[in-house]
Amino acid sequence: MRAFLACIFVLLFGNAALAQSATPEQKAQLAPTGALRAAIVTIPFLAKKDSSGALSGVAHDLAAEMARALGVPHQPMAYETPPAGMKAMREGAADVIFLAPTPERISQADFAPAFMEMELSLLVPEGSPIQTLADADQPGRRIGVYERSANEEMVRQTLSKATRVLVPLSNHKKAIEIIRAGEADAFADLLYQVVANRSEMPGMRLVPGAVGRNALAIGSAKDKPEAAAYVKAFTEAAVKAGFVAKSIEKAGVRGAAPPTM
Repeated sequence: MRAFLACIFVLLFGNAALAQSATPEQKAQLAPTGALRAAIVTIPFLAKKDSSGALSGVAHDLAAEMARALGVPHQPMAYETPPAGMKAMREGAADVIFLAPTPERISQADFAPAFMEMELSLLVPEGSPIQTLADADQPGRRIGVYERSANEEMVRQTLSKATRVLVPLSNHKKAIEIIRAGEADAFADLLYQVVANRSEMPGMRLVPGAVGRNALAIGSAKDKPEAAAYVKAFTEAAVKAGFVAKSIEKAGVRGAAPPTM
């Protein structure tokens, strides 16, 4: 395994001649069509698509590097939502995906250790009595959070005394609406998203501290142990070599960092 990790390290930052280091079994399981079909969900902190359809971002960078390391063509496929990307994985239309490994998704794909962690923040009205995270974690408090998301799972774990009020995925405007309508006391969202949407949230403030840190990981098809082993080793090497940190910096993803390994 150490030799394998060393090879991956070189692939990330060195000699491209070693790009065939994956075993035949690993390559067959990860790229059964001869190309690495990467499901790229266009959530801004993972990937973006420009007007020409070209993709960029941390997930795209990792997928392209993995394909190069395997010595196969990179075939990125953009999906607008996590459910659409996971559907492609379940149906065998994609080989890898880059998402938060929620319990639902773990049942549908094998996820490697995290390549990136994102800070989850809590937003409240300026006049709210909630001054600390402990104030929010109380019976009767209502926390708005995206349904079927890693954010929901984190709020369930860390603000367990409060009641979760579910809103449609990525609909921050709806979350603010329910707070202003008196249907929720706070809204939990990624710091990156809060900063990006701050102009649309007048009269709101951040509660100090982080609710938690959501993990982002690479998922591969279920019941393919050789593929899972390769993805795990690739992830560890990409993090340790600084590849992920550089990609995060290039993409300008605030509140994100590679995990400590």
